[in-house]
Amino acid sequence: MIGDRRVAPKRSSTDNQVVHRRANVSMTKLAHLISNVIHPIVLPIVAFWTIMRFGFEKPVENMHLYLLVVILTCSAAPALIVIALKKMGKVSDYDISRRESRALPFLLGVASYVAGALALRLLNAPPLIVGFMMCYAINTIFIFLITLVWKISVHVTSLGGPIAAMTYVFGAQSLWLLLLMPPLAWARVHLRAHTPMQTIAGGALGFSATLLELWWWFGRGNF
Repeated sequence: MIGDRRVAPKRSSTDNQVVHRRANVSMTKLAHLISNVIHPIVLPIVAFWTIMRFGFEKPVENMHLYLLVVILTCSAAPALIVIALKKMGKVSDYDISRRESRALPFLLGVASYVAGALALRLLNAPPLIVGFMMCYAINTIFIFLITLVWKISVHVTSLGGPIAAMTYVFGAQSLWLLLLMPPLAWARVHLRAHTPMQTIAGGALGFSATLLELWWWFGRGNF
């Protein structure tokens, strides 16, 4: 009928709260997914494999042996350290949310990375691969020192390092990987694990320290 206008019912404040809650749950699930995929124990495997497979004129001999060392010292050992410390009550959760609880895991992580570098050296891995492993050890020392007074994002630091290494090896074409930093930083902030500044500092530290270390040891590379 002319003039018969149906007015949509107004959404109540309760309905708005339900919609907001559902949206927040979805965002939290997405943040957890991003944090678990772009994770400090996953990234070393991807980075080392990529560099060994495509960063040399020919695929590195004994690549799988070297990758096993990476898995054991960069992924398995750090994960087992955190699991053991949690069972011992030394850390409250697997992300080691409390800054005061991070010192011991970081020091043990440094020991694991140094052991990995020594193993790679003894197995005659390419110097660049040994050097990249030492970057993990040195950068973790930096993180440890910063953590004594401030909580920096390990997730974003651990992303910055591999991006720097691949930029050093493959050139500026790898800089597009920096696009992974904003979503990871958002995820860490959304989960209330860090402040925006802590994620920015982590990314800057991981990228700049790794690039400078590789420059210092091996020259300018392809960047």
